[in-house]
Amino acid sequence: MTTRPDDETKYTPKAPGAFERGPNNLQHWVKEGGDFPPASGRYHMFINYGCGWSHQVMLARVAKGLQNVVSMSHTGLKLLGARRTPEYRGWSLPEDPTGNGFASAYDVYNSNLDYGQAQLTVPILFDKESKRVVSNDPAHILLMLNSSFDAWAERKEDFYPVDWQEEIERWNGIIFPGINDGVYRCWFGGTDEAYKEGFDGLQSALAMVEKQLASSSYLCGEKLTLADLRAFPHLFRFDVIYHELMLREPHGPMLADTFPAIVAWLKRLFEDPERGLQATCDLEVATRFYMQGPSSKLTQDDCDKRHAEFKYSWMPSAEELVAKRAAEGVHPDCFVK
Repeated sequence: MTTRPDDETKYTPKAPGAFERGPNNLQHWVKEGGDFPPASGRYHMFINYGCGWSHQVMLARVAKGLQNVVSMSHTGLKLLGARRTPEYRGWSLPEDPTGNGFASAYDVYNSNLDYGQAQLTVPILFDKESKRVVSNDPAHILLMLNSSFDAWAERKEDFYPVDWQEEIERWNGIIFPGINDGVYRCWFGGTDEAYKEGFDGLQSALAMVEKQLASSSYLCGEKLTLADLRAFPHLFRFDVIYHELMLREPHGPMLADTFPAIVAWLKRLFEDPERGLQATCDLEVATRFYMQGPSSKLTQDDCDKRHAEFKYSWMPSAEELVAKRAAEGVHPDCFVK
C-alpha cells in the first residue's frame, strides 16, 4: 500500500499550458512499526465541506464507521492572506478541536515542522500526539482509513480488497485524470490545446462511467469500492458547480440531461441506508466554496439560488441543510464566506 504511485505524477497532462497539480508534499503513513502507529483517538482530519478531495476521505471515514476513532473538523471557507504573499495562511480555522490553538491551515502544517506556505491544502491528516501532519495526500488518506484502523472500525468492510485492486486502479486511471482532476484541467487550462485535452478527457471518462453504471450497481460491479468513493464527490458537484464554473462555452451536457445511469448511481450512494454517506454531503456549502470568491461577482444568495435551481430533486432542501448543520454542531463560520 505504501508504495502506490502518486496520481498527480502518474497522470500528468501532456498539452502545453496544461494545469499540473504536482505531488503532495507530506506523505507519511499510519502503520504498525512506523512513526505514526494505528490508534483510536490519536488522529484528526481537517477537511472542508466544499472540497471534493476532502469529501473523498469523509466518505471513507463514515463508510468504515470511524467517527469515534478519527476525529474531524471543518476549515472555514475563507483564505487568510493573498496567495504568493508573506501574509498567506491558507484556510481559516474557526475552531480547533485538537487543543493547539490553530487558527489557519498554515498553523497546522507548521506544527513541529518548518514547512512554510507551499501547498496549504485540505484534507489534512494530523497526529495529535506528535503534533505533526501525517499526510495531505487524499489517495493515501483514503487507503489508511480503509485498513489502518480496522481494529476499531464499526464496519470491517474492505473497499480495496486485494483481488479487486487491479480493477479499482484501472477505474482510477479513468476517474482521476478524466473527472476529478479533469474538471480542473479544463478550468485552469492555459491554452486552447490544454482546455481541449481536459474537456475531451472529461467527456470520454463520463461516457465510460455511464456505460459501466448502466449495467452494474457500482464501478467495479456489485460491490462498493474505493473507485466509487473517489468518483462520487466530483460527480456529485458536477451539474451545480463544475459545469458552469470550470467548463467554457458551450460547456457540454449536464449529467441530468445525458447521463441517467450516473445520476441514479449518485442517488443510490447518497441514500445508502447502511453506510450513511449522506451525512458527508452539503452541496449548498460546496457551491458557496467554489463560486463565491474575490474574482466572482456572485453573492451567497446567488450561490444558494444556483444550488436550489440545479440540485437534483432527491437532494435536501436549504431548510433541511440548515437543520443538518445545526445538529452537527459545526461552527457557523465554516459555512459562509
